[in-house]
Amino acid sequence: MFAIATDGAPGRPNEDFVIATTDLVVVVDGAGIPFGGCSHGVAWYARQLGTRTLAALVTSPEMPLTEGLRQGLADTAAMHADTCDLTNPGTPCAAVGVLRIGAETVDTLALSDVTIVVETGDGPQITCDLAIEELNGTEPDSLRGMHFGSAEHADALAQLVARQTATRNRPDGWWVAAENPAAADYAHTRTFARTDVRRMLAISDGATRPVDQMGIYAWPEYLDLLDKVGPVDLLAHVRAIENDDPIGVRYSRTKRHDDATIAQFIG
Repeated sequence: MFAIATDGAPGRPNEDFVIATTDLVVVVDGAGIPFGGCSHGVAWYARQLGTRTLAALVTSPEMPLTEGLRQGLADTAAMHADTCDLTNPGTPCAAVGVLRIGAETVDTLALSDVTIVVETGDGPQITCDLAIEELNGTEPDSLRGMHFGSAEHADALAQLVARQTATRNRPDGWWVAAENPAAADYAHTRTFARTDVRRMLAISDGATRPVDQMGIYAWPEYLDLLDKVGPVDLLAHVRAIENDDPIGVRYSRTKRHDDATIAQFIG
């Protein structure tokens, strides 16, 4: 089973979504311009995609994770293709992570920057698709030395978003869940022997910040802290780190807070 916590950025709807059974979890990190082409919004899209991807995989337990995501994408697109403009660049999209624990194997999937961590005897094994950063630059590098609310931060952020948008969902770019089920083909997947696995979790990028953006923790330390305090208190710790750096002086980032989700497998 999973211990789960999700927390929206203060003052706005939570566009993360997490749904789980005893041995399967789907984490969705929604994005997009509010009501940009879609009358339902980003949070709605994240909920529908997560629910329908999980349903596909539960219905067919042997289905490859990519096929479950493909079906979830197709089913979600069909729900609003007649009412919304799915070709609009602002139409909701999402990063997706899936973790499935079987009797003999553990399967992982990541499309864009939701992270699945599987710790084996060789240490934490990361499934995450960072093509968006490889092509367009990281948040810390793109915004270093720029404070929230400054004109230079706003300009650098606009340039970063423009680069990301121009390279999104194209063969030579990076891929994210949106209207095209073929995006599932670009997901990163791995399979591990169940007997080799010690700890597992699925986590959105709002909760990985202390590791991959801020450099405060390495993954083994972060996993130990999660074991000690649990998902709810770990998210509270992330918020405390963000609150201690309210204008981005210490840790350059696109926004002060981000939606954050953790699903920790606890056996």
